[in-house]
Formats: sequence, structure tokens, C-alpha cells
Amino acid sequence: MMKQYYLSNNGTHIGPFGFETILKKIENKEHQWTDYIFDESIGEWLMLLEHPEFSVKLAQKPATAPQTAPTELKSQVKDKEWFILKEGNNYGPFSQAELIQMLQEKALFEYDYIWHAKLPAWKRVAEVEDFSATSIRALKNSKDADLSEIFFRRRHARAAYGASLIVHNNKTVFRGQALEISAGGAGVLIDSANLQPGQSLFLHFQPGNGVPPFNAVCQVVSKQFVASSGENESVKYGVKFTNLSQSVRESIKNFTSKAA
Repeated sequence: MMKQYYLSNNGTHIGPFGFETILKKIENKEHQWTDYIFDESIGEWLMLLEHPEFSVKLAQKPATAPQTAPTELKSQVKDKEWFILKEGNNYGPFSQAELIQMLQEKALFEYDYIWHAKLPAWKRVAEVEDFSATSIRALKNSKDADLSEIFFRRRHARAAYGASLIVHNNKTVFRGQALEISAGGAGVLIDSANLQPGQSLFLHFQPGNGVPPFNAVCQVVSKQFVASSGENESVKYGVKFTNLSQSVRESIKNFTSKAA
């Protein structure tokens, strides 16, 4: 029997569809690589560009080679002129709005490389002004409904979560404090400025706000320095859960849904 998948479409689920049917929908612009797909064998919703079977097709898709940009070329938020470099593969083109959505959904990270015709070379997302906090805040505050809505699409509901935690990276143990949590990850304060995006960590969360204690293997996806009045400087890190038991994930989902 041919494997079947479901697609997310404006908040509803459609399908099932076969592999080739979904590729045809992407080709016909009915769906995009940033849309979500459900695969029963994986058991969760993933962006098409993250799905192991579809990402192979995306990598094979011929990407437009970087060319010198005309001097008058202007970057438009909705124009598909951005490319992503992941594991040696060149993906795109995407619009700035799509890349911002990927950043929110943790399919793209601040340390990933991107390219646009106006850039002299591939640069990390964190190095590009279009994706600075100031630029994104300006878009978020825009009265353009099409732009503002991308800031309210989250794969997992989030909620404030006050729990202490112990962190280690197989070498050193740190203490930390959770600030927010979702079934996909958390925002945490850690008393170390030496952890880097892309690094794997083991976190032990103490019980808090009705969620039992739990352990999680995480990947650092963002880093932000915060003011500190103590001797140790705390840093806010965004972490993505890479290994978390299903029972804990469901417990977090229940907590965030009640807090919403």
C-alpha cells in the first residue's frame, strides 16, 4: 500500500495524499516547503523541508546559482530571493517572511547560512540586518495583515514556566531557571555565557507550575545576553527538545493549553 500523508492547510488538515501528489502540489504552488506534513510513522507534524523523505527531493531541486545583483535591486519581504545553506545543500528561493517563520518554528537557526543577491557572500542569519531584532520588530508592528500574521503561527503553544533546572554538557554542570516552555522546547536562563547555538545539552527540570520533574536532551538554538546584578552573568538560551519522552511532552501540552 502506498504511504499516505496529511497536510496542514490554513489551520485544517487535508489528505491523505501520496508522495508524488504532494510534490505536484508544491510544484503547482498549492503548498510550500514551509507547510506542515503529518507522517504516522514519525508521529508528529514536521515542515516539509524537515521531513527526511521530502528533504531529499528539496536538496535535489536545482537552486538558482548566486548572481551579481543589479545595483537598484531592493529586498522585498514577500519576494522569494533568499537561499539557505544546510549540510552543503542550497535550498530556495524563499521570501524574507518565510525565513522569519522558519526562525520562529526552529526550522532555521541564527547560526545557519543564508544568501541574497545583495550580499557579497553567504552569511549567518545573525549577521544579516534584515533579520536583526530591530528589523523583525518593525515588521511585527506593521499594519500589513499578511506580515503580522506570521508572528502568531507557532507549532507549539508556549507558556510562562518557573522551574529551576540543572544543565550539563558532558563536561560541566550549570544551574539555570526556566522562563517559558512548550512541547518543542524552552526558554531558559543559564549561569554561563560559553554555550553556543548548535550545542547539545542535557537538562533536568525540577517540578514547577504543575509539570512533574523531567529530563530532556536539547539543542541550543538561540542566545541572548541579559542584564545581571550578581557575580555570574546569566544568559537566556532558546533550546529545542531533541529527546523527550512522549508522556512528558503530553504533560507539557496539557499545561500550555490550560495556561493559554
